[in-house]
Amino acid sequence: MKFKTYILVLLGAIFMLSSCHEDFLTEEVYSTITPLNFYSSEADALAALTSVYNAVRSSDSWQRQVILAAEYPSDATWPNNSGEAWRTEMDQFTWSTSSTGFRQIWAQLYRVVNRANTVLTNIGNISFETPGRKEQIVGETRFLRGMAYLYLIRFFDNIPLVTEETTEIFPTNVGTTEEVWNFIIADFEYAKANLKAKYSGADIGRATAGAAQTMLAKTYLSMAGKPWNKSEYWSRAAQEARAVIDNAAYGYNLETDYERVFLLENEHGPEYIFSVEFESFIGCGWDFPTFAGIRSGDQIKLDGWSSLVAETEFFESMDITDKRRDKTFVVSYYGINNPDLLYTYPGNISLPHYNKLVDRNDLGSGTGDYAMNFYITRFSDVLLMHSEAENEANGPSANAVYGINRVRERAGLAAIDPAGLSKEALREIILNERMLELCEEGHAWFDMKRTGLMEKRIKKYTIAPKHYVFPIPQSELDVNENLVQNDLYK
Repeated sequence: MKFKTYILVLLGAIFMLSSCHEDFLTEEVYSTITPLNFYSSEADALAALTSVYNAVRSSDSWQRQVILAAEYPSDATWPNNSGEAWRTEMDQFTWSTSSTGFRQIWAQLYRVVNRANTVLTNIGNISFETPGRKEQIVGETRFLRGMAYLYLIRFFDNIPLVTEETTEIFPTNVGTTEEVWNFIIADFEYAKANLKAKYSGADIGRATAGAAQTMLAKTYLSMAGKPWNKSEYWSRAAQEARAVIDNAAYGYNLETDYERVFLLENEHGPEYIFSVEFESFIGCGWDFPTFAGIRSGDQIKLDGWSSLVAETEFFESMDITDKRRDKTFVVSYYGINNPDLLYTYPGNISLPHYNKLVDRNDLGSGTGDYAMNFYITRFSDVLLMHSEAENEANGPSANAVYGINRVRERAGLAAIDPAGLSKEALREIILNERMLELCEEGHAWFDMKRTGLMEKRIKKYTIAPKHYVFPIPQSELDVNENLVQNDLYK
């Protein structure tokens, strides 16, 4: 039984415990369980940590909204006019301070932070018998908190820093940026130093030292890029990424066959670094294969919704010889219910669809019960981060194209020759490779923001400077007078 199955084991006490610290304006009595009498054993600490992992799995965070916020405002993906208005607003760059998704993401990522803070505040009450167990729980908790803050600051730029169980109902986001970045770094550094390189058996799926070092590299990459422009961090990002690449204890590597990266049977293969874990038939599945699957397409067991599809121009931009093409996009398949009927795009499929998160052996109990994991980061992401950071720090070189050429080699594409390339030209090549390699995986908007290339890639809609940052949700401003809206939305 893998770690993902433990996500289901959320004690009612944990729900009640965390609820007491997440709704600042409503007072309800759930039980007599409090932090003072709950945190008494290692089992309690592990259950509390599970509640933090569970918050990561919410549809308002990495189960849906975080992915959509990073994918829809790109030249790769659109919502096919489906569902809530926020999706179309994101796709067409017409969002406002009251768009629903921002409120959901903000609230849920701070819920991750608050649950983590509760664990870290109260874990000192426990005497641990298992050597290293306390450091492991603290390390995983700080990893998850650091990750939540990394996404918050990249989405919203100016965010409150809450470091303990919530005692201040109305924290400010004024002048907090440096403190937030330092806090994220400290969380990932602790996790890198105190977590294992690998887990096995029931612990597979937990945050590892390699995942922490990868997110540390991503933190430095983000700080060095726009809008923070701390260029001294390019070299640190390159150093951390290369350390991940070269660390034999982590054991990361590219799959020889790109398709194997996204097979359910291989979800913890050599390319895996950190995922949101899902499992069917125990209440721990998700609906993203349905969300991205083809509506009335006889593609998957319980039909799809066609709510996250590929832009035609993006589909056509991938070289027909690219070995990633047939797994990245739906090109052809035989129907599940009509096995003699061949579906093709172009052909009897009207729109290009993604194929990454669809495994036809993934058979859950319903449209929201698929077991396919979602990669938050994987090894090819690290290789491409290394190339980007090296190029920005030192310009085009053999070292700068090392990572991207490993990715392109697997795709069957020619290597990039850095000779004669400018830093700017190689920057665009690396971003384009990230789009092709990592589309549908929640990176696109962050990549365009960091490189400042949104206007250059988006042709269908008008891009303004404000589209490089999301607004502070109006609902948060309405209840917290200490929050200040980002300047471009005032």
